[in-house]
Amino acid sequence: MSSLKRFGLLCVLIGGLIGGWPAVTAQAQSTAHPAAIKRLAKRDFHAVHGRWSVKVTRLGKHPVNVTTGNRHVQAQRSASTIKVYVMLTVFQRAQAHHLKLTRTVKGNLKRMIYYSDNTATNALIRQLGGFKRVNQTAKRFGFKQTHLRRYMLDTAALRRGHDNYTSVHDLTRFLTRTYQHRLLGKTYDRKMLALLHHCRNHSKLPKLVTHAKIYNKTGEFPLKGVQNDAALFKTKRGVYTIVVMAQQGQQFAQYQAMNRLGRDTVRYLNAHAE
Repeated sequence: MSSLKRFGLLCVLIGGLIGGWPAVTAQAQSTAHPAAIKRLAKRDFHAVHGRWSVKVTRLGKHPVNVTTGNRHVQAQRSASTIKVYVMLTVFQRAQAHHLKLTRTVKGNLKRMIYYSDNTATNALIRQLGGFKRVNQTAKRFGFKQTHLRRYMLDTAALRRGHDNYTSVHDLTRFLTRTYQHRLLGKTYDRKMLALLHHCRNHSKLPKLVTHAKIYNKTGEFPLKGVQNDAALFKTKRGVYTIVVMAQQGQQFAQYQAMNRLGRDTVRYLNAHAE
């Protein structure tokens, strides 16, 4: 080794001892960047017309919270995602000893969440005392953009301009708070998670995701171009939520975009784990 090279190596060693070694590049690579997630969403949704909104979070010591869309993100038609708030109201009333979780109630809850059964949902809303009770519960728990204004399949109400609304913000809050047992507490939040885990519709965000435990609720109203999905993914590398709401679009393009976004976002967050 030449004297010049030996001198250079000596300088590097002394500099490392005095000033500290450079940060390990692997640590920098493990950071999930909001801008990168936004680029993923916009790339995956480039062919989707109408309005769409996306919210992505990562729970844990290094949280991620990203919201994006092709327009100002606000409340949108909920379709069947409104049913998670009906479920919350049922369990809140049961917790307060104002409603008994009878076999019929439990059966309606399963049909509502597992299969998105509209008849079961309407029966639960009536048993709760109507829209007011659900809206009061939504407001009480901070779901500011959520409003139940019609029964499922009530086309007459739709013609009068009444529809149900929620947002990617509220659905994300619901999923994260339930997972953290910060809505009704461990006992009832676990009951809600168990129902969401058995949702039969994995045709949107979860379709291309592998090696993850999934908790989700979809919503669809093709006549209005509505396709929604709110999903929580628990993987070995972390816990993530992805919520998508799309309206005034074409179903095939919306499904493809959601399939890609679920796969790409979970893959990205796993690759940039804590």
